[in-house]
Amino acid sequence: MSETASQLPPPATLAIAYVPQKFRAAFALLLQIDARLEDIVHNAREPMIAQIKIAWWREAFSNEPPLRPKGEPLLQALNDTNNVIPLAALEALVSAWESLLGIDVWNQAIVDQHIAFRAEAIFETYAAWLGSPHSMADLGRAWALDALGAAFPGRVSTEFTVPKPPVPKARALRPLSILAMSVRTDSGPRIVWHALTGL
Repeated sequence: MSETASQLPPPATLAIAYVPQKFRAAFALLLQIDARLEDIVHNAREPMIAQIKIAWWREAFSNEPPLRPKGEPLLQALNDTNNVIPLAALEALVSAWESLLGIDVWNQAIVDQHIAFRAEAIFETYAAWLGSPHSMADLGRAWALDALGAAFPGRVSTEFTVPKPPVPKARALRPLSILAMSVRTDSGPRIVWHALTGL
């Protein structure tokens, strides 16, 4: 596993281990980019500065690989994935986190926008890689809402809700089910048992 992936929390690294080899580095990178953008929002003391940082990432993603800024490991890793990650997924991640900036109170509409973008970027992209006939958008939105609440407990109301579909049992979708369970109330051993058995 790359150094980039090793910086992710244990449930994410477990999820990555179940990704098919040809997509593993790209999936790990999506999660790491998501975490980097989350850090910008978490540490946003001055919304304008945070917006500039987010805009820098958007522009970097939109550039052709030779024109991207040098010296940023995540961009170098992105260049190495040979366009496996679609630009639309990267732009959705940027939009997800940008939608939270400069707003004192996150209402249901703002949160719904955030979780829809984040679900598209990670869950729907992974499903597309696998050619899954089933949409993972609902599972992705449920994951994104739970993850946002865990990361920003004082800013996400417990009254915000989205449907929580059952986690898929198919091994091909195990990375997504592991992520979804990791931000619910499931314990570590329960998640590992699911990873091993699908149950």
